[in-house]
Amino acid sequence: MTATSNLDAARSLFSDLSPQKLFSLEGQLVLITGAAGGIGGALARGFAAAGAKIIACDLQPRIHELADQWRAGGMDVESMVFDVTSEDEIADSFAQIAKRHGRLDVLVNNAGVIVRTPFLELKREEWQKVLDTDLTACFFMAQHAARMMVTQGHGRIIHLSSIMNHVARPNLVPYVVAKGGVSALTRAMAADLGGTGVTVNALAPGYTHTEFSQAKDVEFNAFVSGWTPARRWGQPEDLCGAALLLASGAGSYINGQTLYVDGGFLAVTR
Repeated sequence: MTATSNLDAARSLFSDLSPQKLFSLEGQLVLITGAAGGIGGALARGFAAAGAKIIACDLQPRIHELADQWRAGGMDVESMVFDVTSEDEIADSFAQIAKRHGRLDVLVNNAGVIVRTPFLELKREEWQKVLDTDLTACFFMAQHAARMMVTQGHGRIIHLSSIMNHVARPNLVPYVVAKGGVSALTRAMAADLGGTGVTVNALAPGYTHTEFSQAKDVEFNAFVSGWTPARRWGQPEDLCGAALLLASGAGSYINGQTLYVDGGFLAVTR
């Protein structure tokens, strides 16, 4: 065997392990809910950079304007407006996706709300709003997606959890409960979908600059930055690498897990 043939053989041996191949989403169809928000928008751009076609979904019609901007920048993206708390609207949206594309490769359940009310003052409608949006919607979205994915024999479902599935702060009862439920749902779905080619995982961000965060509170901002070993708040783009791992072939043996992306916040105490 010549030196050239040895080199060709080595390249062939390692080609499947190249980052370009392992993390590629070329030709993949990715649906992201809450895509008009900070994290959803960052994930949409990150997945597009890996070659995916994006279906950017949100309750707010401004997702159409954002999609126009992203297309102008070279992204392959279409937009949809629907309410993730409506079973009928979810079913109709998936029917449209099935008709237009005939498949779905990745679902990112990112849509969420938060209510900051002391436990003793919490109203039923506040409790229900958060549970419906942050947990129940994940179930119904994932169920519709999984039905398509099981038929394909392949799929990735990624829920957005939070460090609040593991710890708690005052005045966040429904949010903490919902995010804990998301991680439990992740494990349960992975068990039920075993052997189908569909994996189910969750991303759990730490304190991240979004429309929901309290980063503008000077005292709280200083606390988070001082406590977190990374010595800063997270940015939505910080989630892209972990999300791409879970969505791509690189994460094919990761299943039923909640992956914390928190700058080390949960790793320390004092």
